[in-house]
Amino acid sequence: MKDTNALIHNNRRQFLGLLTKAGVGGALLRASPLVGGLMATRAAHAQSGIQRVVFVYTPDGAPNGLWLPDGTTLNRATRAYEGLQAVCNFREVEVLDSGHGLARKCLGALRWGSDWSGDTIDQQIASVIGVNSPYQSYTLGVQTNPQEVVGRKAGDAVPAQDSPAAAYEQLFGAAPPTSDRAGFLAKKRSVMDVNRAALAELEGRLGAFERQTLEKHAAALQEVEARLVESVSYEPSEACAAPAWNANGYPTAGPIPGGEVGVFAHQAELQADIIVAALQCGLTNVMTLQLGWHQAVWYGHDTTYRGDHHGSCHSATAEDNAEMTNYLSRCVAYLVRRLVDTDDPAVPGTKLIDNTVVVQVTDMGDGRDHSGANGPNMVATRMAGFKQGTVGHGGTNHQVLEAVVEGMGLGQYKGTDLNAHKIWPCANGVVQDDLLA
Repeated sequence: MKDTNALIHNNRRQFLGLLTKAGVGGALLRASPLVGGLMATRAAHAQSGIQRVVFVYTPDGAPNGLWLPDGTTLNRATRAYEGLQAVCNFREVEVLDSGHGLARKCLGALRWGSDWSGDTIDQQIASVIGVNSPYQSYTLGVQTNPQEVVGRKAGDAVPAQDSPAAAYEQLFGAAPPTSDRAGFLAKKRSVMDVNRAALAELEGRLGAFERQTLEKHAAALQEVEARLVESVSYEPSEACAAPAWNANGYPTAGPIPGGEVGVFAHQAELQADIIVAALQCGLTNVMTLQLGWHQAVWYGHDTTYRGDHHGSCHSATAEDNAEMTNYLSRCVAYLVRRLVDTDDPAVPGTKLIDNTVVVQVTDMGDGRDHSGANGPNMVATRMAGFKQGTVGHGGTNHQVLEAVVEGMGLGQYKGTDLNAHKIWPCANGVVQDDLLA
């Protein structure tokens, strides 16, 4: 195995050298993370490629027999992926160490031989492909529990940012709009103002490609900003009475920042929009989205089943559980669809899905009995190295993670020498033959 630390440090030095030659100083980078993202995109373009990965955790598996598609015919718990079958690889696997309170094992926190002291695979991959971006990795969530997060770094939990507004502020450098539009404009804290001011300083140093890329970044930010305006301006008392939202008197999901009552799927879509914008703007190459946690006390806002998701695992029928699982599938499918539809500025002529791998993981096989068998995993991408549109069964969830590492061409960074290697081997098995081209 090569000394991957040396490889990564050399790449980092090359990237910093690019910034220096372009006249980009630390003050400008601090003023706008978008500038760093733009320059990272320039570096990727110069190298004729970029690699990204998004891990998505969904809790409690899926009811046996109701998740895995039959060829291109989707099942009860996967019907939300309609139209996306060509880029998705659906696979039922054995979930190792499945059950409540074991979310960290979904991403194979196995380095140093102990899942409590090691890094999860998102952090391991980020240590390779994330070193040149403003954020090495970033974790978002929807109604998670701080005590039950999927990510670990050096043994410590990686918190998930549940607030789309807070994530937007941190990633893009200023607070998103609020319902007090006059006050907001008076403060002149628009994210677009901050980034445009910083980029105006940089504009003279950019070539035609970077200027064109900047316009795409601006459009992506405006789209997320518009969605957040609608979200932050939300009036819970009126919305709860509106027939389109709560006509049947469903219990409402827990509060989001500001004390507003949030709809799980709507929050998930906001987080997905932020993921797409962050990837498109070059802010990070590794993101993780945690959709709830194993107790899953959220409710489907437009589902026939009226209880919470966890209740659908125990006090309802398999069909009810499939409906709630498909509600989660809808959240993941929204992200995949956005990646399919969005141009990739780093590789002109391609879409984000062409250079990004989405990996859906879970902590159980069938949440109704907490078993590990037939756990739903999904890999969506058009990245070279992966097959597309497959349906399979067998292997383990850790073998899926290993296949993702190999498919992304990161096998050279694997090894058990902690001083030389960044990615700890998880497992080898039949999954690679089925997932990799």
